[in-house]
Amino acid sequence: MNESQRELWRRIETFSIDEGHEQLTFARRLARENGWSHAFAQRVIDEYKRFLFLAKAAGHPVTPSEEVDQAWHLHLVYTRSYWERLCAEVLQCPLHHGPTKGGAAEAEKFEDWYERTKQSYAELFGEAPPEDIWPPSAIRFDPATRMQMVDVSANWVIPKFTSRFPTLVGGCVPVLLGATWYTGLLGESDLMLFIRGGAVILVLIFVFVLLVKLFGSKKGRNGGSGCSSSSGCGGGWFFGGGGGCSSDSGCSSDSGCSSSGCGSSCGGGCGGGCGGD
Repeated sequence: MNESQRELWRRIETFSIDEGHEQLTFARRLARENGWSHAFAQRVIDEYKRFLFLAKAAGHPVTPSEEVDQAWHLHLVYTRSYWERLCAEVLQCPLHHGPTKGGAAEAEKFEDWYERTKQSYAELFGEAPPEDIWPPSAIRFDPATRMQMVDVSANWVIPKFTSRFPTLVGGCVPVLLGATWYTGLLGESDLMLFIRGGAVILVLIFVFVLLVKLFGSKKGRNGGSGCSSSSGCGGGWFFGGGGGCSSDSGCSSDSGCSSSGCGSSCGGGCGGGCGGD
């Protein structure tokens, strides 16, 4: 870093999104809305600040990771903090969020920007970005990673049928045929007992699967409360008391199932220039 870049980083590093008197801090809100632990959310905020620095200092358009982008989205909701304090006083230029316009060319563009962003990160900060927050492009732009926020305290999330479903059905067919043959040998009372027993077994299996989904799906990032996420593209159904935490990233492609990215730069390209809004 040169002297002006060090001064910029000092301003960004000491910048606080909160004003100091919030009961629900930005970090806690970010953790709750993404199903993260508070510690992981705080790390994401630190990486978001580094992204802000790169947007001004890298000299090229930049694209965030999905996690950093979630922090960016939430910060944009804090309009006074973002526009009046961060952009006007700290960055001293407007920093606009520029989502993809869709299509293969846009996907290639944002993937290139993402790789350049990580390269500039390593050059300016002297270390590679952490992979749990800045994953490889193959993961960052994988359609299977598209997420949609769901409040798991009010909803159950059930996986949609996938390519494994026909295999499951095929495996059950011999069992069902055998059960049908066997019930033909039973009397009426035995048949009812068989049906009731089978129903109980199915219910127990369903409950077991739900418990695994609810308590076994999140590990390192999850603080165990608030909102969680499920795939927005073929990943699952959800049902329950409400969708208060439902959110879309705003950075998907025109298909709705491809994370083509988003980006910005104080120097132009994706979000406008430093000279005006």
